[in-house]
Amino acid sequence: MAQAASPSEVEAATLSFLIVPYRVQRTAEIRALLLGLMALGALIAIYVTWLHLANPTIVSLSFLLVVLVAATMSTRRVAIATSLAASFCFNFFFLAPVGTLRIAEPQNLAELFTLLAVSLLASHVSSQVREAQVLRRAAELKSALLESLSHALKTPLTAVTVAANNLNAESLTAEERHEQAAIVRAELDRLNRLFEDIVDMARIETRAVAAEREWVQPAEIIEAAARQVEPACVGHHLAIDVAADRALVHVDPRLTSAALAHVLENAGQYSPAGSTIDVNVVVDIAADELRIAVRDRGMGIEAHEQQRVFERSYRGAEAQVQRFGTGMGLAIARGLVAAEGGRIWASNHPEGGAVVTIAVPAASRAATILEGEGV
Repeated sequence: MAQAASPSEVEAATLSFLIVPYRVQRTAEIRALLLGLMALGALIAIYVTWLHLANPTIVSLSFLLVVLVAATMSTRRVAIATSLAASFCFNFFFLAPVGTLRIAEPQNLAELFTLLAVSLLASHVSSQVREAQVLRRAAELKSALLESLSHALKTPLTAVTVAANNLNAESLTAEERHEQAAIVRAELDRLNRLFEDIVDMARIETRAVAAEREWVQPAEIIEAAARQVEPACVGHHLAIDVAADRALVHVDPRLTSAALAHVLENAGQYSPAGSTIDVNVVVDIAADELRIAVRDRGMGIEAHEQQRVFERSYRGAEAQVQRFGTGMGLAIARGLVAAEGGRIWASNHPEGGAVVTIAVPAASRAATILEGEGV
């Protein structure tokens, strides 16, 4: 995933933190509309079949309540559609002549239009309030993101500045100059990693990540991921256990290794210095799935945070003691795994520490057979 960021990608990276994907919003609208229609249907069944209620005032107030709930919980379009459906049902089932759309009395016409007008007005007011809430949340998210990025940028930039100034000191020995130059390289690598994270998140949010599957050995994926995060895992021992080292799996090695790299980097940040990070790889032939579990030796993850740690810019309680990080790593890992149709989840190990597991759909075959076929 390490590619140079073009100006358009940087702009997309900024916008991606504030824009809800259109497909997700449309799905939520459809779900809310269906719930509203089901509520209207339930009221009709109760009033007509069970209670035999024909009081138009009670019915209209009940329908209005459904519209208000729809307006509060969803968008203006859903509220308007629900109000129109409520007006139709009110006319068809409760205004004489029942079972038709004709209106026999002027009073009934007034009741119908009053219900429709109040429903539309309520949906408009509720929508205005919700638009204001969305803007407030967007501003809060933008502020939190800028604060996080500012902190993440300030630390390595300060280290680079200090180390570069130290290199000008004539009193430094050759070994000390080498140490300062190493600090500059390490901090620049961290800055480069940060910008790669921003670009990767933009590509995920804009669905510009596509899987390109090929036959690879699981060990190759682990090695590629370990190379990517070598600076972040300095001082830790990687204990790698590949259950089927002679198998080949059909996955996108680039996406899988990049996702695993973010998980390993996260484990390195939250594990004590000198501790072991376990990487267990299983090729499930029956399920056609490649599973990679990474266990750290940190404090673990609270139950209420085990889903939230994959949200972008979310950092858990233990992150308060961490010096560097934006909370994007696991969110990027989830997006990369999702691009392959996979899943990722977090849990706690019985003996301590957190376990993050990646599961990617993967057909598998014996390596020796494929080598003979020239694959």
